Amino acid sequence: MSNQNGHQRASRPALALAALGVVYGDIGTSPLYAFRESLRGGEGIPVVESNILGVLSLMVWSLIIVVTIKYLLVVLRADNHGEGGILALTALILPRTTRTTPYRLIFVVIGLFGTALLYGDGMITPAISVLSAVEGVSLAAPALSQWVIPLAVVILVALFSVQRFGTGRVGAVFGPAMVVWFGVLSVLGIGSIAKNPGVFRAVLPTYGFQFFLENGFRGFLVLGSVFLVVTGGEALYADLGHFGRRPIQLGWFLVVFPSLILNYFGQGALLLRTPEAIENPFFLLAPSWAQWPMTGLATVASVIASQALISGAFSITTQAINLDYAPRFRVVHTSVTERGQVYVPHINWVLSIAAVGLVIAFGTSSALAAAYGVAVTMTMLITTILFLVMARLRWHWSWPKALAVTTPFFVVDSAFLGANLFKIPQGGWFPLVIGLGVFTLMVTWRTGRLAMRDEALPRRLPLHRYIKSLKAHPPVRVPGTAVYLHRRPGVVPPSLLANVHTFRVLHEEMVIVSVVISDDAHVPRARRDKIRHRDLGFHEVELHYGFADRIDVPADLQSIVNSHLSFSHNQTTYFLGRETFEPGRRHWILGLRDRFFIVLHRNARDPADAFQLPADRTLGVETHLRFADAP
Repeated sequence: MSNQNGHQRASRPALALAALGVVYGDIGTSPLYAFRESLRGGEGIPVVESNILGVLSLMVWSLIIVVTIKYLLVVLRADNHGEGGILALTALILPRTTRTTPYRLIFVVIGLFGTALLYGDGMITPAISVLSAVEGVSLAAPALSQWVIPLAVVILVALFSVQRFGTGRVGAVFGPAMVVWFGVLSVLGIGSIAKNPGVFRAVLPTYGFQFFLENGFRGFLVLGSVFLVVTGGEALYADLGHFGRRPIQLGWFLVVFPSLILNYFGQGALLLRTPEAIENPFFLLAPSWAQWPMTGLATVASVIASQALISGAFSITTQAINLDYAPRFRVVHTSVTERGQVYVPHINWVLSIAAVGLVIAFGTSSALAAAYGVAVTMTMLITTILFLVMARLRWHWSWPKALAVTTPFFVVDSAFLGANLFKIPQGGWFPLVIGLGVFTLMVTWRTGRLAMRDEALPRRLPLHRYIKSLKAHPPVRVPGTAVYLHRRPGVVPPSLLANVHTFRVLHEEMVIVSVVISDDAHVPRARRDKIRHRDLGFHEVELHYGFADRIDVPADLQSIVNSHLSFSHNQTTYFLGRETFEPGRRHWILGLRDRFFIVLHRNARDPADAFQLPADRTLGVETHLRFADAP
């Protein structure tokens, strides 16, 4: 029996454990650097009692408002048939018909930009997490400081190398390790709190307000570092398809949230006693004899922290491909039970190269912290806006209800974004550049695909008219079955027209297959296919998939054969149309975009591979297209 998200109920405890190692790694390792950067980040905030309690109060309430209320209790309910993430949320805004109004199109573009920003975050998170942990070596053995960067690079290479084994296997290993990590966080925090229990005063939000009153604009800038405690919230949503809502919520309320609160209060208590500990309050919570074990454990935890964004990047890439907002990449489904667990080799190695480059270029976690947060805060704000629109369009909430729920999130997200914008000159530009680059790729691909459709529009021949012409002038029929794949149902594939024109023969059985990608994440197998029988041995088949489903045309055709048709797959030949393009004569910017699309299309994954077609029985028929010239 499965729950609403398509995950097995019997495996919920196991999924919750694995989620600790994948979903909560980023948030779980924020104690390594968040408190330190908030009071030592260059804003000139003195480490005194009022500021310590103020920053601590801001951290606690950020976790409550942003992670607990916004994501865990509200946004995670906006799943698209079990899939989460900003692109899945954007798909919920898309209309059920092919007509897209300008109003909705604006939010689709905003959603695409938010999706693109996550890739920049996915590059920085592994770099800052691993580097901040390995820097513990400098405390345990200052003479080994020069080995921090080489060691971080080796760890990052190892992390990305194991991604091919799949989220489930990685999470099964990482989950127990994170249980130990969160247990140590709690123990260290409790030990420090016991020496100064008055630190719990910071739970009152008045200390946060007092912090702003005393520090003014400098206090506002500190929000850019306070935000580090909630980084990973968006990845938490993006990883929804890997584990499901209930296991993620279970892990947060039973393990993650209590451990983080105890550790942050423990660091606050330490700073109240010893302000000089701001140099590295996390590691100084532990006694001197435990510095090496803590460095090792923190390194393991930081490696795990990177997993949330890496897995999230795989998920949104798969969604973008199936929604036709990105070229086809090779996607490996790593689990037979969890549909959302995927591995995308190309994305994995791009992220790995970028993460290693960031470690070498920035050198310290403090320098990376200046680049961290701008893209994430923008994405979180976009998620709030899209959730508001989705609640109105899909859940039919009234404006007062929708605004009452989302306005507090909008205010908090906007404040975090405003503070992080000042980080742009210090490195915050990097994730923005990456986001703009990915956004340009997605828009170029989508625009090019629509131009392909428009270019082919005048050439479309309805299938019923073509069959009628064949009756008047019957061609030679040859034994066997031909399967022609075409994106438009009810239309004769150009590859079929080219074949008949060239060879003047038809197979005895003609199956025209259209692969239709739904705005829903998953399409149940019972609603997967639609079949229509025509004269002269023609059959029209529509195969419907969700944007997070695995596409396997031969396997699904086999199930149709068993119930509707009577041809043998061993005597079947698959035909695919392959387009080549020529740019049109128009403005140089549009011409440049055309050429960029042509490069993307030429290097995209072979459709035969994407549809799981047998290589020895698949033929490509080339069609030449030209983009329209300027009027």
